[in-house]
Amino acid sequence: MKISATLFIVFLSFAVCQCSRPAPESVLYQRLKPCGAEGLDSTVLCGTLSVFENTKTKSGRKIDLKIVVVPAIHRHPTNAPIFYFEGGPGVSVTGGASFYADSINYYRIDHDVVLVDVRGTGGSNPLHCRQTQFKKDLAQQFDEMYPVSAVKACYDSLSQRADLTQYTTTNMAMDIEEVRQWLGYGKIKLFGVSFGTRLAQVYMKMYPESVASCVLWSPTTTYSKLPLYHAQFAEESLHKMFADCKSDSLCHLNFPRIDEEFADLMKKGREKPFAYSFKRPNGESQDVTIPWHAFQTKIRSLMYAPLGLRQLPYIIHQSYLNNWQPFLSLFPNKPSMDYFIADGLYLCVTCADDVPFISKQEADSLTRNTFMGDYRVRQQQQACSQWARGSVPDGYFDPLVSTTPTLVFSGYFDPVTPPSMAQQIIKTLPNSFLVTIPTMSHTFDGLSKPECFDKMVVDFFNTPGTQPNGDCIAEMLPEAYKTKE
Repeated sequence: MKISATLFIVFLSFAVCQCSRPAPESVLYQRLKPCGAEGLDSTVLCGTLSVFENTKTKSGRKIDLKIVVVPAIHRHPTNAPIFYFEGGPGVSVTGGASFYADSINYYRIDHDVVLVDVRGTGGSNPLHCRQTQFKKDLAQQFDEMYPVSAVKACYDSLSQRADLTQYTTTNMAMDIEEVRQWLGYGKIKLFGVSFGTRLAQVYMKMYPESVASCVLWSPTTTYSKLPLYHAQFAEESLHKMFADCKSDSLCHLNFPRIDEEFADLMKKGREKPFAYSFKRPNGESQDVTIPWHAFQTKIRSLMYAPLGLRQLPYIIHQSYLNNWQPFLSLFPNKPSMDYFIADGLYLCVTCADDVPFISKQEADSLTRNTFMGDYRVRQQQQACSQWARGSVPDGYFDPLVSTTPTLVFSGYFDPVTPPSMAQQIIKTLPNSFLVTIPTMSHTFDGLSKPECFDKMVVDFFNTPGTQPNGDCIAEMLPEAYKTKE
């Protein structure tokens, strides 16, 4: 489906009309009430806005969108609020409200911070898949990512309470615009991470007059076709880590052949699963089988943050020595339900926006000679064959073209949205600034001076025509590489 020129003009005209009116502060307090939740002070406001699940017909079932607003400490009527979008897709944003509610938090000093759980996440009709996200024991942690029977059971279950074709990025953007208007705000400032940057770009395309400025943190393009590039980018990140280990005296001393050891593990793992017997806390022995797909998937996930990256040589080396205990310690050895990402929402988005547009030729070309191979692509194609497919408008995959002041952050070690992707994005954003943090991966968890990042974001929102001072980036340093338990 295409957003026609006429429909886009309607969107644009409506946005201009709404944004031209000042936002009376009373609207915010009329529609939201103090949260009263543990960990949130009495100034933080909560509420819900009901929107139609079907954004085209505007009829039928409604979704209650959970909203949390952290009001500015110093309220200025002319200061646009910051709308923060989480990643995934499938991560709840309101779960992080306590961070923004801190009285000394940079973000809330002069800006309201608005957190909206997008449809399918958190408190907005969350689409978790117990069938894929619940693991009864350690062995089940190593199942395929998307077993066919589990995906089908999840789809059948969620379909009882949701039209799964309606949980798309475009519909999320429309919801955000409804929230903006409902809360009485004029222009807003967008701040997104990972998938949240795609949502921010889609929103900017649809409602350009609603956006004052934007920060994209570890951004993905709207045309990246998740997970098409995962294997290629993870391979690049792994080799960056190998090179960094060789240049680090402590790491190189302890793991002088880490790249060769990984290659040997990969060769053996692809031939047959690893078998290991270990002692449980109660003294009983437990046998476990670790297939290569489980090992490489966890290795990739550790690359998302410096904290994980600095453990990788040790984990790889110990696994090479057939000591799988460090690797196994990364998983719970008891029944567990992972609520971090709503798997159902993840499938709704990627089965609409991404997977249907991946050709076999692309997949073969971009996954060949990588440690992940085409496993992830095949798993998501298999899952999407069991899932409903939402629609995306024509022009959705076009790069965002905008003169809105935009700041883009990229991490050198990022295994999913590397600097090369950030460089693609800024080509069509003439009023943008790119900041590459040499020690960051997809996130900066595990780096010292994390407040450096937050200060740069807020400084940009305060003066969006100027690149923020990044001198403090030199102080964002990782911990030493792990070399022992």
